[in-house]
Amino acid sequence: MSELVSLETLQKKKLNIIKSPTGSGKTYFALRAIPESISDAYHHVVYLIDTVNGKEQILQNYNATVYSYYWKEEVSHDELQKIASQKLVVMTYAKLGQLLLTDKRFCHHFDYIICDELPSLLKFQNFSEKPNLHSIAKEALEEVAAHSDTVVIALTATPDLLYRQFKAPYYEVPIDQTLIRRYKTGEIVGYDNLECLLSSLEPDKTGICYVSRITQMKSLEEKARELGFNPISIWSINNKDHPMNEEQLAARQSILKDFTLPPQYNLLFINASSETSLKIKSPVDYVIVHSKDCDTQVQVRGRVNSDLSKLYLPHLDPTALTVPNEYLNKPLFAAEKNQLCEILNRKNPYNRPYRWPSIKSMLIDCDYTLSEGRKDNRRYVMITPPQ
Repeated sequence: MSELVSLETLQKKKLNIIKSPTGSGKTYFALRAIPESISDAYHHVVYLIDTVNGKEQILQNYNATVYSYYWKEEVSHDELQKIASQKLVVMTYAKLGQLLLTDKRFCHHFDYIICDELPSLLKFQNFSEKPNLHSIAKEALEEVAAHSDTVVIALTATPDLLYRQFKAPYYEVPIDQTLIRRYKTGEIVGYDNLECLLSSLEPDKTGICYVSRITQMKSLEEKARELGFNPISIWSINNKDHPMNEEQLAARQSILKDFTLPPQYNLLFINASSETSLKIKSPVDYVIVHSKDCDTQVQVRGRVNSDLSKLYLPHLDPTALTVPNEYLNKPLFAAEKNQLCEILNRKNPYNRPYRWPSIKSMLIDCDYTLSEGRKDNRRYVMITPPQ
């Protein structure tokens, strides 16, 4: 990524969006290239991230440090004597919101503000009544991005929410996408019931499963153990209602520090606290994302920094797939099948259109009847609507 993005192209008074897949080197670029470009990164650059898990993984693997009261005072008061350093301060968006309560112009003190997975901030602000720490941080970042000389950078694989909801002009930093490293996903498989899916999987394979609620994580972990898996669940360390036990904390520490799932486990359950932040470089055979949100699907798949054999996603709502009458009860050859795929406009988590084999499976799941035949040595399919 450092070779693909020039700091000279970044613009002031705009949100600079660096869009590239998870695992492509965005974090490395931001934590190495930007601090090396100025003499005192410690006081002039801040790195913001959406989760505590992500913050701790950066602290353990990069030249970064945590917020302190003395750092805040030094940043806020130019007249104080300072010792220059290339070490970068990393904090969550919630922490930034807390600092803004006492200094509304705190963001204006920096030359660079790096925002890791900024779309998560737009989601988190809706989790409680506004104003809250996340909504305060969002408004401050919008203001500094649009009206100051601070260069604000957003690093994300899924920027669509920024285009729609972040209230500042934006500039998508040009990157030659053909030169970016991308991990492959062998097969995308749909499912209807998560517990039934778990029952069908091989317990000797290694996987990651995303679900949104901790109570569901606990229930699924118990179910997986009965099926012969060796599961473990991790969530936010700040959750007071569901504190993690020592075993969970040890597994979490291994992932944060070494990017590996401890070998005694072969199924890791995660939730939104790890959706955008954790990186796992040890072998993983499959990922299950129990969410129909495309951004979540892309982000959770991206937790595995390697090629993946299978990605399991929930089936689409059957009522959302309707075949136009002109494609029913008549032979559809290759050209007509391609036209139908374009009309139905179904896309996978990587925003690429599904081709006929996947559309065919979806139609069957929606109770359409598909009859195949051959005419003039050309294969066709006949689609009959649900009765």
